[in-house]
Amino acid sequence: MVVPYEDQTIVLADVGFKDANGIPANLQLCPRGTWNERMLVETALSLITTVCGLKKVFHRTRHHFQTRLAYVTAMFNALLALNRTLQPDADPYHRLFHLAQYAL
Repeated sequence: MVVPYEDQTIVLADVGFKDANGIPANLQLCPRGTWNERMLVETALSLITTVCGLKKVFHRTRHHFQTRLAYVTAMFNALLALNRTLQPDADPYHRLFHLAQYAL
């Protein structure tokens, strides 16, 4: 899954994601305490899963599932833009955690 994006991006993973065929050049295995940006992504996905109820998504067609993911992505982008507008001086790392208020 990582190899097609070799020239476009890097992929951060835990040390446990080793492959018997070798490690692609764009896969960065991160020991504990390094590349903590991964935690920001995991926290964002956890918040989105909680707020939007993504663990209980049972759509009958691929089109409806893709539509649902498109709405979730649009909502996330709109909330980030709203937080940027309301708190322009906030640290970008901590700005994401303001989304937690919607999880209640």
